[in-house]
Amino acid sequence: MTDRPGGGISHLHIETVDHDGVVVMVVSGDIDITNVNQARVAVEEQMNHHPEGIVVCLAVGFFASTGLSLLAEANQRARLAGIGFAVVAPGRTTRRALEATGLDQVLLLHETVPHAVEALRTSSAAEQTIL
Repeated sequence: MTDRPGGGISHLHIETVDHDGVVVMVVSGDIDITNVNQARVAVEEQMNHHPEGIVVCLAVGFFASTGLSLLAEANQRARLAGIGFAVVAPGRTTRRALEATGLDQVLLLHETVPHAVEALRTSSAAEQTIL
């Protein structure tokens, strides 16, 4: 929990679950400038374990532009490391922010966690077949 600009309180909670090599990070609360580094560190820690893939599920109430930047950076870092990366954006507001910035064209964006996990597994299996 951190102080939010304007005097409010910003809550951020990240739950991480391993789905047989694909890490699912459920992010809830708010992502803003006061706590984006907490989210960044959590994503980086998971990438350091070199999972098959990472799914970030945005179950957030408030999603500032710093969160959008975080997703773009994480996606790029995952690609360079050969780690699959997908985003689940179940909320309309979050999905609209991704669409308005064009990130929906860059990120693997899914409606549900099971769809995202399956997409990363399918993508990973296809890459292994090619190699």
